[in-house]
Parts: sequence; C-alpha cells; structure tokens
Amino acid sequence: MTHDELWWQTLAEGPLMLALYDADDRLLQANAAYRAAWGLEGHVTPAWPELVAAAQRAGLGPVDPPERRSRIAQRGYEQAWRDGRRLWWVEQRTASGGLAVTGVDISALAGPRPLTGQLLTTQVGRELLQALLADPRAWPLSVATLAAGSDPARVLSQIRGEDGCMRLDDGRLLVMLPATGPAQAAALGRRLGVLALTEAVWGETAAQLLVRA
Repeated sequence: MTHDELWWQTLAEGPLMLALYDADDRLLQANAAYRAAWGLEGHVTPAWPELVAAAQRAGLGPVDPPERRSRIAQRGYEQAWRDGRRLWWVEQRTASGGLAVTGVDISALAGPRPLTGQLLTTQVGRELLQALLADPRAWPLSVATLAAGSDPARVLSQIRGEDGCMRLDDGRLLVMLPATGPAQAAALGRRLGVLALTEAVWGETAAQLLVRA
C-alpha cells in the first residue's frame, strides 16, 4: 500500500465524519463515519432535506432539527445528537458551490489540564492554545480577551478547571475556553467582563488566532 493509499484509507475509515455535497446540496461522497452518523446505507446520495427527514424518522441525527444550509464560505457549529454525543461541524463552500463537511465528536473532552489554575506566560500560553487547536476534543473553541488592567487572581478564580489563562505581549489577559459553544462562551464572557470573544476556526494556528483576538 502506498502512502497516498494509506492516507485516503485513513480518511475513509477514521473517526472524522467527512462528506461532500454538490451545489444543490445533494450528497456526492461520504466516508463510513458520516454515513453511520446519519444512518445512510450503501452508497445512497440523498439531497440534504431528504437526509435530515430520513434520520428524524429513524430517531437518528441531531436533537434539534438542523438549520438550513448556510451560503457563507465557512462556518463551524456544535450539535447535540440523539445518541448522547456532542458533535462539532465545519462546513466550507467549494469553488464549484458545493459543500465540504467535517464532523468530530467533542463529547469526550479530557478533564482539567495540568497548566490550569495559574497565569501562563505568553510562550507557555501559546503552546497550550496550539495544543487545544490541534485536539478535536477541545472543539468548539473560543478565546476571551480582557483589559490589561484586569486582576489575574480574580479571573483565575472565576474560570473553569479546563480553561487556561495567559498574559499577552500587550498586557491583556486571554482566557482559552475549550469545548465551549458560542452561547456558553458569551455567558462566561459576561461574567468575566471581557473585551471580546473570538471563535477559533478549524485549521488555523495559535498565531493566527491570536492576531484575531
């Protein structure tokens, strides 16, 4: 088996849920994990509304009916599924107008990390942020920025065990919020009095995220 063959077999049989839709939102291709999640048998290629309706009739899929497909270039969102999992989806529009979909199970996020409970230096904080970005269990992932004059002790006393807090080069504080959807991140942000909340984008690096934060 060549390296290319091994790569494609890993994608086809691995835990990531992968699918490709055409411009009319009809399924073109999907790997085994995606088909299993939606209860698709064989090589059927339903349109998106048909796929959703069939899954609902079978008691599969997300707890809440999924929203209509977005036409924006890229987006990520969290869903609670009937089988008890929390899934994080990333959708990207292709050049032809189709949709590439990637899903990952985030329900098994690890417990508190060893660097939590302390104010991290910029370098150590970047290393932790990069580790979170590379860990599918940490998605959805957001970061919150606080004013340079914020009291680190107060912030550390209010964040969760799995969160991390670092000092940025400009003096601001940045709190990492793994496995936190937009609504929960907003609630935590209000409690902390943050300046801004920034949602991570699948595939970006810590350096890229910090530029946006």
